[in-house]
Order: sequence, then C-alpha cells, then structure tokens
Amino acid sequence: MRQFNFTWTTIGWLLIGYGLSFIPSHAQAQAVIKKFSLELKNESLPEALKQIEKKGGKSILFTYNGTESYRVTASIHEKTECEAIDIVLKGKPFVSVEREEYFVVQRKKSNKAITVQGKVYDEKGTPLAFVNILALAADSSFLAGSVTEEDGSFRLPAIAGEDCLLKATYIGYCPQIISCRQQNILRLQPDTKLLKEIVVTAGRPLIERKDGTLTANITGTPLSLMGSASEMISHLPFVTGTDGEYTVLGRGTPEIYINGRKVRDNTELNRLQANEILSAEIITTPGVQYGSSVGAVIRLHTIRKRGQGMSGSFYTDYSQGHVPIGNEGISLNYRTGGLDIFVKGDFAEINNHLTSIHSQDIYASSDWNQSTENKSKQTYRTFNGELGFNYEIDEDQSFGMRYMPGTNIGNAHTTNEGTTLILQDGKEVDHLYARQQTDAHTGWWQAANGYYNATFGKCNIDFNADYLYGRDRIRQYAENNGTEDATSSNRVRNHLYAAKLLITTPLRKGKLSFGTEETFTNRHDIFLQSGFSADADDRIKQTMFSGFIDYNLPLGKFNILAGLRYEFQQTDYYEKGIHQDGQSPTYRDWIPVVSIRYTSGNWFFALSHRTLKYSPSYDMLTSAVTYQNKYSYRSGDPFLVPQIHRATFFDAGWKWINFSIYYDHSWNMYTSYTRPYDDINHPGVLLFGMASIPHSNRYGSSIVLSPKFGIWQPQLTTGINWFDSHGTSIGITQHWNEPRFYFSLDNSFNFPKGWFFNIKGVLSPGAKQSYAIWKTEGRVDAQLTKSFLKDQSLKISVTAKDIFHTGYRYFTIYGDRTFSSNRDYSDQQRFGIRLSYQFNAAKSKYKGTGAGESEKSRL
Repeated sequence: MRQFNFTWTTIGWLLIGYGLSFIPSHAQAQAVIKKFSLELKNESLPEALKQIEKKGGKSILFTYNGTESYRVTASIHEKTECEAIDIVLKGKPFVSVEREEYFVVQRKKSNKAITVQGKVYDEKGTPLAFVNILALAADSSFLAGSVTEEDGSFRLPAIAGEDCLLKATYIGYCPQIISCRQQNILRLQPDTKLLKEIVVTAGRPLIERKDGTLTANITGTPLSLMGSASEMISHLPFVTGTDGEYTVLGRGTPEIYINGRKVRDNTELNRLQANEILSAEIITTPGVQYGSSVGAVIRLHTIRKRGQGMSGSFYTDYSQGHVPIGNEGISLNYRTGGLDIFVKGDFAEINNHLTSIHSQDIYASSDWNQSTENKSKQTYRTFNGELGFNYEIDEDQSFGMRYMPGTNIGNAHTTNEGTTLILQDGKEVDHLYARQQTDAHTGWWQAANGYYNATFGKCNIDFNADYLYGRDRIRQYAENNGTEDATSSNRVRNHLYAAKLLITTPLRKGKLSFGTEETFTNRHDIFLQSGFSADADDRIKQTMFSGFIDYNLPLGKFNILAGLRYEFQQTDYYEKGIHQDGQSPTYRDWIPVVSIRYTSGNWFFALSHRTLKYSPSYDMLTSAVTYQNKYSYRSGDPFLVPQIHRATFFDAGWKWINFSIYYDHSWNMYTSYTRPYDDINHPGVLLFGMASIPHSNRYGSSIVLSPKFGIWQPQLTTGINWFDSHGTSIGITQHWNEPRFYFSLDNSFNFPKGWFFNIKGVLSPGAKQSYAIWKTEGRVDAQLTKSFLKDQSLKISVTAKDIFHTGYRYFTIYGDRTFSSNRDYSDQQRFGIRLSYQFNAAKSKYKGTGAGESEKSRL
C-alpha cells in the first residue's frame, strides 16, 4: 500500500519536471531580440525616442517637459533598442530603465538620492487607495511615479532629494504638492467645485459578495482595528466563537488560510495584526480540493506591500482574570531580489481556571447520585517558532521551505480539586475530597512544508509536501480523602507524511481543476495504570489517497460549479503489536460538490449541495480507560466509523443584507455520552464514552445586517437552528426538537485621531434539543484602541471580556440510564492590554498551502 501511494507522489514531481522542461532558457530569449540601424540628424530627443520605439517595437515612456530642449545627432548601426536608447541619452542628464514590457526614461539620480515613501489619507483620516503619486524636479519634469496600495501607502525608487516635489492626484479631491522627504504624509481635501453639481459619498462596504464567496473588507473598515487576526475573526459575518475556536453558522468549524497557506496553530493568528489584512473570504461551499471534512473556509489575504530589506513586527499581550495570561511574539523578514527569508517566535504563559458544579444520576441496580463542586487550574508555557525561505524565480515560478518547531517549556501542570457527595438510594455512602494532578510534557514537535508553484501559459501547478512529528508524555496522580487511589502514564508519538498536487487550467469557457492528495499516518499510544482498569498499547497506521476534479463554468449572470473527490482510506489497528482485523477497516468514498449561483446588480442567489466526511480523532478511538475520580472514568471507542453528511444550502444577499438557510442529514454522528461503567464490580461508577448516532438532522437559517451610519458600523446577526438526533440506539430515551435562537450585535465606532471603540453582545436563549437541555447563555465584550505615529504602526488596545460575568455554560444532558446537570465557568471575565508595533511591514511571499490538513487536525 505504501509503495502505491509513493508512486503518486513521484508522479507529482515528474509532472513538475515535465513542465519545467518547457521553460525557455535565457539564451533562447536573448536570441529573438531585434537589432536595427537608424540615422538621426539634429532631431529633438522626444522625436529620436519615438523613432527608436518604432524600430525596436518596445514602448518607451518619457515626458516632453524636460526632454524637448535636447537635440540628438547619432548613427545607430545594428543595435538593440536598449543600446540605441543609451546612445541618444549619452551626455544628457537622463537614464533609461528597462522593464519587462517597456522602457522608462527619467532624470539621473543625484548623489543625494533618497528612497521616498509615505501614506495618503482623506479628510477623515481614512487611507486612500489608487492615488497617483508623482515625484517632480524643480523644473516640474518627471522623476518617478507610483500608485498607493490598499492601505494608502506608497514607495518610490531612489530619487534626488534636493528641490524635489511630491504631487498626489485623485478624482474628487484637490491635488496636493509638498516638498519631498523620505517619510511623507499627505491628506487630500474634497474638491468642492467638482462636487457642486454632483454629490459623491465614498465608503467601503463591510461585506461584499465576490465570485460566489462572502468577502469582508478589512482595510478601510472597523475590522482593521480589532487587534490581532484571532480577535478580528470573531467579528466576521456568520462566524461565532473566540480564541481560535470558531464556528460558521450552519457549516461547522472552518479551516483558516493566510495567503493560501493553512493555519496550523492559533498562535499564527495572534502574530498577525488585523491592520495587515486586506480582506477575509468566508467560503461556505468549499470546492473538493479542500478535503472531504471541510465544511467552511476562511481565507485571509494580507495587504501587498513592496520593498526590499528588513521588515518585522512585535506584539505583547497581557490579560488578568482569576489568573493572568500573557504572550509575546516577534517576526522578522528579509528580502533581497527574489529571495525572502523569514523567522518568527512566539512565547506564551497560559494559566487557565475552571469552576464547575455537576450533578450526575445513575439508574442501575441502585439509584446513585454524584454531586460535585470542582476547581481546575492549569499552567503551562509554550514556544512556537518558524524559519524558512521563499524564492521567486520569476513572476510565474516560486518555491520554498518552512520549518516549524514547538515545545512546552517544562511541564503542563493541571490540578483538579473538589468535593463529591455520593448517595445510594437517597442515603449518603461516601463524601470524597478528590485531588487529581496531571503533568504533561510535549517534547519538541516538528513540522515542515515544502512547495513549488508555477504558471505555464494559462496552466498553474501547485505542489506541497508536509512532514509532522510530535510526542507527548502524560503522568496522572489521583487521591481521595488524602489517600492515593490511582496513577497512570500515557505516551503518544505521531508521524505524518503528506503530499498534494493541484493543477488548474482553462477549458473552453470555464476553469478545470484536478489533482491528488496522499497522507500516511503512524500513531502509537501506550497507556499504563495502577489497576483501576486495564493497560493499553494501541498503534494506528493509516494510508489515505484522494483524487479530485472540479469544473467552474460562467454563463452570463449564472455560474455553475461541479466537483467530485474520491478517497481511499486504509486503517491498520494494532493492540500490543497484534493486528486487529475487526478494527482495521477500508473505506472508498465519493465526495460530490455542486452549486449554481446567480448575480445581478446588488442581488445574489446561490444553491449548493455537498457531501462531507469526518473521520474520528485518534483520541476518540482509544481503548484506554482513564481515571477522573473514584466514581468517574473516561474512554473512547475504537470501532467508530467515519461520519457522513449530506448538506444543502441556499444563500441570498442584497447590499448589506445576507441570508442563509441550510439542511444537513448525517450518518453515524459522534456523540459523547455517559453510562454505568460496571454495575456489578464497580457499582456507582460513571463512564464518559463515545458512540455514533445512526441518523441525525440539523437545519436552520441566519441573517446578517451590516449597514453604516456615519462613524457607527453595526453588524446584527440572528440565527435559528434545530437539532434532531435520537439516541435510542445507545440507550437514550429522551428526545426533543425545539428551535434555538442566536443573537449578536457588534457595534464599531471609528473616531478621529486614531481612536476606535467596539462593543459586542451575544445571546443564545435556552432550548430542548435531542437529549440535551440548554440554558440561556450570553456575554458582552468591549475594546478601546488608539493608534500612534504617522503611519499608525504602533497600536495600544484595552480589552474587557465578559464584562457582566454572564458567560456560563449551563446545560443538562441525558445518557444511557444516566442524567447529568452541568454549570461551568472558564475564567472568561478578563481585562487586558495589548501593544503591537510593525516596521516596513510586507506581505509574506510564501505560497505553500500544505497537505494532509484533515489528518493533522485529527492528530
């Protein structure tokens, strides 16, 4: 099996090598350069340049002002266009610069040349994109030019600084001319004369529909002031959750990408600042190239900035709740020519505090009740690093490698302390003071990614190869009423190899994409305990091969997408080195995706259908029974099979209104539930386990309203969902199907002089669904941010989370002859401060997208 998959990876490399053989060499390119002869007698310099342009065939850009006073007499014999230009410019204060498609003739730089850069804002302090920037000499002749980027920034090549002028022009605004400096800030004022006859209101919408995806504009909107990308994502439309745990309403947990590269850990989102991001795409119907388990995708696109040399950023974050949390990170990037070298580091000190009140009933040979009040504390420190390079051979080809190490600094120490009252048939039989300690040490985990990306004509090839290695050592100690009751140790090692090849090419009027993805996984889990259950030695080896193809066809106002993915999955399960045939399944699945969308003016409609396949995480498949306390154990189920969903979605939108409705039917949906562990030998002991529900249904709808009123940008989200899942197959007799609502009001206020304020409230009323009863949940968060320095590169934010201390998780759930009531609070009320600074910030050119992402998430 391994040889079969290696062959496909080899084929991927051969395809790339075959494509490279078509790249013309530099010598071949030079061979077709045209040479010509020309006689010039007392011609004006502009006329001479025109004649050379006609003979050579390549455009020559110059200004009449400054060149028309010079005359040319020259004999040009069998010269290239570049050589001819140099001849006519000899002895004159001009120089020629050759670009790929044209030449530029400009004045020579003086010895006091400077690099000019800056930013352009409107009268309200909003960055202006696509402003024309001209550097002019004292005689108004052209020296250099540029256009501002999305964030209002610009950068000019080295030019003379003495008596140099900088001119900015933009439709609807008065031109502005200032003395040129190395750092420049220009503020354009509206042209009142131009606006007398027509009133123009400029404002970038927060949410737009582009190419069938929901796009949130970050630059120029309040989202750019949300601190880190991790914080900003929770404010995106249809997205709920915080701190890296996100859900897209009706679609589930999204995969997140930064410039086409999969985010592997949440610290990446902490390092990236919101004001570095151009836009965020929320893809609610991902194509088959994303994998069978991806129900939604969030793609972050950073602002493209030009420049060479060193750039970087730094941030530090501190928040205080019941316990403090702090982290800081730094990233450096150096560019020269096509080479891009980067290094990043992130340190975090995490302190978690959880309080919980649980009441658990067991109805077996006796009626048992466990009433527990518990406090949990967890402390750990981590380091995550990143080192790599990217090299752009030319505009059409690039390759690179990225190495990402990480580790816990010392042990991750967790302590659970609490009291449990045990009743049997209404009489007290035990009163425990339980204390449990866990020390987990994560050795150096290591990940690496290599990629090659190339475009040959209209065909694009994207190849990625990934490697992942990690190990954990966990020791657990538990005591009841001061006496040791149980000890255990757990060692886990993970290896993963993956490769992915994606080819995209035009086909007739549409676009065809196809490729393969392969993943090899080896996980070894050894569990040893002191006699309360049984030891376990589990090894899982998995090989997965996928082939996929989709076709996107535009038909006027309509667009049709159809895709199909085939997955072959072979699992070998070993217990103590012995192959378990009954737990070593082989799966062959077809994963289709189809959608049709219609766009007309401000209106958008889309109908799509998708199959999704989720494989259980390896923790779910463990056969080990771990110790919670004297009356509570926990385990997995090695017989779990993949979970299959068939989902249909309808989306509609008009300007700042977006609506979605969905229906999802699933087979073998995973659920955690409780049951008696062993009523004969261990009466009164509760087991938290895993199981599958044969059939489940989810359906609902949501709407997002995002109008704008001056400095106030509200975003109102309302959702409703039903969850119909009957657990009779695992002994659960209760069943409800009430609707559950969700409300969110996200208010952003953009004040002058760099001040920004956001306050967001969420509310989810209670409901009875399936075999659970959910109580009302809600919280209010706020943030105040001030930007400093002319380029706003220094930002300080003050945050307040769960201001009114209402963020409890309160629910009751039924199991097999069991009933549990839970009330948890995880130290969400926090007040913090965040400082971030960036210099010469530039977009990463790294184009690796990664392979085997679904398998990485399972590990």
